[in-house]
Amino acid sequence: MDDVEPRRGRPRSDRARAAILAATRDLLREVGYDRLTIADIATRAGVGRQTVYRWWSAKAAIATECVLDGLVELPLITMPATGDPADDLREWLDASHSVIASADAAPLLRALTAAATSDAAAAEQLSLRFSDPLRAAIATSLRAGIAAGRIRTDADVDATADVLLGTLIYAIVTRDDGIAQRASVVSRILLDGLARENSGDGPSLRAI
Repeated sequence: MDDVEPRRGRPRSDRARAAILAATRDLLREVGYDRLTIADIATRAGVGRQTVYRWWSAKAAIATECVLDGLVELPLITMPATGDPADDLREWLDASHSVIASADAAPLLRALTAAATSDAAAAEQLSLRFSDPLRAAIATSLRAGIAAGRIRTDADVDATADVLLGTLIYAIVTRDDGIAQRASVVSRILLDGLARENSGDGPSLRAI
């Protein structure tokens, strides 16, 4: 029997999947998440809608995979590391508020949050990529405040970081821009509770 020459290139299913992700990336740039539809994705990718639904249950899942694959970039909200937790949190919250209020980023952030609630694997990957590093950076800033004598040594920095991140996520989910603005009040309440009483040998958060 003559040898059959193997097909070259990726299998058809791989090509279709890649085309769908590329189409989603392009449409997100062109029309944004809110106006994105499965029908438009399928048309742009040159596949039927049933092909899209073979791998993803909703557009949020496709957008999430685009983000995790690096096809779509999110605005980075980094935590400064100046050694002053009050200044660090203030700058971080200002940057977070700007992103949440953005007409481009906010819908995609809501989509990622929705995908994380329904897909455990996506939730784990999103946490590893975004939430965990940010949570660690907040905790590092707070520990620097402890080392500088501005925060009580018995402060639970991990729990505080969770509260701050939770406030931010709540603002994203509820689409309430006011909550993002009030996050600064939440941070002030937390820092006041964590502040070391000024003993006269250095500044405390209460003295700022």
